[in-house]
Amino acid sequence: MGRRVVLHIGAMKTGTSYVQSVLGGNKDEIAGTGVEFLGGFARQTKAVRDVLRLPKDDRRNRRRWERIARAAHEMDGHTGIVSMEFLSFAAPRHVEAFLAPLEGLDVRVLLTVRDQFRVVPAQWQTYTRNLGTDDWSTYLRAIEKAPGRRGPSRAHRTFHRAQDVATIVERWSVPAVQGIDVVTVPPSSAPRDELWRRFARAAGVRPDVADLGEVKDNESLGYASCDWLRRANPHLDDLAPRSYRRLVRPLARGVLAPLRDEQDRPRLDARAAAWARSRNEELRALATSGRVSLVGDLDDLPVPDDLSAYPEQAPPPPADQVLRCARVVHEHAVGLGGGASGARTDPGDPGDPEDIDELVRDAVAHLRRASEEGR
Repeated sequence: MGRRVVLHIGAMKTGTSYVQSVLGGNKDEIAGTGVEFLGGFARQTKAVRDVLRLPKDDRRNRRRWERIARAAHEMDGHTGIVSMEFLSFAAPRHVEAFLAPLEGLDVRVLLTVRDQFRVVPAQWQTYTRNLGTDDWSTYLRAIEKAPGRRGPSRAHRTFHRAQDVATIVERWSVPAVQGIDVVTVPPSSAPRDELWRRFARAAGVRPDVADLGEVKDNESLGYASCDWLRRANPHLDDLAPRSYRRLVRPLARGVLAPLRDEQDRPRLDARAAAWARSRNEELRALATSGRVSLVGDLDDLPVPDDLSAYPEQAPPPPADQVLRCARVVHEHAVGLGGGASGARTDPGDPGDPEDIDELVRDAVAHLRRASEEGR
């Protein structure tokens, strides 16, 4: 049997971090069954990022990926796996660059897809963690409407780049790819190992060799914490991407994530729910079109007839939760620098956005100062 390469290309917000944690944490055990996680996740990430920058420096940007391809050609096992969701961003020229060095191997693409009712709030969270400034209700309208004469908004562009599954499938449906497997993400009520078992079935991995005890998921944030970030982002938009990540990632992980259980979740309004349903219908049609092989269950992509439970307007995050979040971050930020606050720490009216924004603005100033001093 010839060597086989499975490219797990995303999509984003479909449990990719979970799958990558399983693969990385059980690399030796999986290799013992003839399946290699080629180079590991860190090297795969750098290699994929480089190719996506083409044609910035054509030869240099291909080198890391060519090393991974060489490892696939020379591996002792029968199957090599690459799992990196940014592969789903590939334009046709990038797809060609990714596949060319894999010539002679049996290449299959694996795409995980998720219920759009769950994807939309997850994508908004990613947006707020990456300089996004739209509040929840504004975001819902931005991602659904067609771009105007000025072109798509950043919210619209980033959502559809990540979640237009039909476009992703079309770009990767080329002769060099032997087939595309679509794996549906199970509902949150399913056993925790169900996504791994589905992935393993599609990728040709024995699921039982992996120990899932130390597997990590991406830490999710609550509604008020995401709202705090979108308020903070206008005060951070001059930072270079690396500096922004250095400031926001530890804040999200260490300060905002622990607040999740005391915060509400964003709810779709009726219009957004109808839109999410239509997108699930499109995913179902693709999954049964014959263009891909389905692993999972179409019921994981619900198309409910009754949407009456969804409100006409998406409720904002409770003001007391946003205020609580702003106070916690402010206290943390001031503590980092050991300085005195310029903002009131006990605003009188919890619903007064100027008081919340004052806390946010002052906290960001302290965070920036601490980040610069920590370089």
